[in-house]
Amino acid sequence: MSKSAMQLRRERTLLTITRCARELTQERGLDGFTMDQLAERAGVSRRTLFNYVPGKVDAVLGPEHEVEPDLLETFRAGGPTGRLLVDVKEIVRATVAADSPDPAEIDAIRRLLCSDPRLMTAVHERFVEKSRLLSEAITRREGRAIEPLTLRLLSAVVVTVCDAALDEALATPTRTFAECLDLAFDTTSSLFEPAHT
Repeated sequence: MSKSAMQLRRERTLLTITRCARELTQERGLDGFTMDQLAERAGVSRRTLFNYVPGKVDAVLGPEHEVEPDLLETFRAGGPTGRLLVDVKEIVRATVAADSPDPAEIDAIRRLLCSDPRLMTAVHERFVEKSRLLSEAITRREGRAIEPLTLRLLSAVVVTVCDAALDEALATPTRTFAECLDLAFDTTSSLFEPAHT
C-alpha cells in the first residue's frame, strides 16, 4: 500500500529533525543545545518539534520502526522458520532498521552512542520495550498462556542479545549492526542446541 502525501511529509520532517539533532549533538554535545535551537535548525516550530519527539534523546535516536503487519502475523502463526529464537531475530531486525544502507549514517550513530551514556541507556530501554511486545506476540503464537517466568527469561535473553550485538557493532566498525545481531542470536542459539557429531 502506497503512502499518502501526509505520511511522506511527516517522515521527511522527522528525518530532518533527527539529522539536525545528530548534527547539533556532534557539534556541541547533548547538553550543548536546546530544543528551541533544534527547532530552529530543523526549520520547524517548537510546537511542531514536540509533536514529533518528546526530547533530545529521542530526536537523536530517530524514529522507532514498527513491525510490518504481515511479518508480525507470520510470526504469530509460527513462522517464518518455526524456530522461536530465529524468528524472534527476524522481528528484532525489522524493528531496529539493522540494515541501514548508509555507511556514513551508521558511522555517525556509532560516534554519538559512544559520546553519551544517556543515548546507550535509551537504546537499551527501546530493546526492553521490544522484548515486551515480543512476549505478547509469543503468547499469541503459542496459543496458550505462557508461564510468567518463561516470558521474563525470554525477554531478558532478547534484551541481552541486542545489547551484546550493539556493543559488538560499536567495537567493530567493519561489521554492521545487522551482522552483529545475526552473530549474537546465532551464538545464543548454539548454546542451547546439541553439537552435531
